Amino acid sequence: MNDAFRLAATYSSPKELVTRLQFGTTELWPEDVDLPTRWRYMADLIDSDRGLLAELDGALSAPVVDTIAATAELCRQSATERVFAADWMLLRRALAWLERTGSEVDRALLAVGDELTLIGLDGEGQDFSVATWLCMDVLDRFTAAVGTVGYWVQRLNVDASNMTGPQLDSSPTGSESAELTVAV
Repeated sequence: MNDAFRLAATYSSPKELVTRLQFGTTELWPEDVDLPTRWRYMADLIDSDRGLLAELDGALSAPVVDTIAATAELCRQSATERVFAADWMLLRRALAWLERTGSEVDRALLAVGDELTLIGLDGEGQDFSVATWLCMDVLDRFTAAVGTVGYWVQRLNVDASNMTGPQLDSSPTGSESAELTVAV
């Protein structure tokens, strides 16, 4: 974790921390964190036992859940191998189609998926700061679980310090290993 963010996290409420990320007054990701670690973190932030899908259980429509789970799967795949632009474009079209309808929480989560597709399509200079801020904002606005944002800040700190170590929630299980075309 970036030292400036660690200091901000120590003295800020989750709402203040999300605001600092939003306006760029502090950065979350240090430059020395490798790309696979960032992809795994984003996948887990979306789809793990404390991820967005678990925290928002019941608040999302089934098509949005399936599409966001597919987004997490592409993030996991990006951590270990190259994902073709056509896969990201297919996902982006599904996200755009779903964005026309749905609740506020559906649209907020679809914005997270859309940002991650842009990162996947970018190829070089992949910047996860906006996607991370969107995730933190969704957690802060729509979950009632106390400490969720703090959990992910702590998790980033652990992941960044153990970049070469095994990741707790990064291996796909059950429905997470479904093909993208099935999930979308």
